[in-house]
Amino acid sequence: MRNLAELFVEHTRENGYSFDWDPAFIHHLDNYCTEFAASKPSPEAIHSVITGARACLGEMIVRNSDLTWVYCTDENAAAVESPEQLRGYPHNEVAKRIHNGAEQDLEAFFKYAVTGETQRRTTARVSKPSWWQRLRSRA
Repeated sequence: MRNLAELFVEHTRENGYSFDWDPAFIHHLDNYCTEFAASKPSPEAIHSVITGARACLGEMIVRNSDLTWVYCTDENAAAVESPEQLRGYPHNEVAKRIHNGAEQDLEAFFKYAVTGETQRRTTARVSKPSWWQRLRSRA
């Protein structure tokens, strides 16, 4: 996933975008997804961007926390996992951001994954349990 994230950063840089692993720049990924979705891309382009952007989001989480990349066979997807074996799925978050727009905030997901704290403006966590809690309930 790290290699995929670095390829995404490299290819988007060629198109004038600048991503960094610094948490202060997470909002750039949100903006990129907004601009990408507004361009009315093909399903193939959407799949490609979701694949790369999820790697970028997950790698930002991994580089700025104690979470690691794992492969979840139940979900058939790469996930980020805490030392307590709690998992989050950057792929789902990026896909929802592209398909649902700004109501899915990647910056809030990132901050929650890294700190465990919900953001004040985040309402999704009020209407349903967080992905950490949902995973705990499955165990």
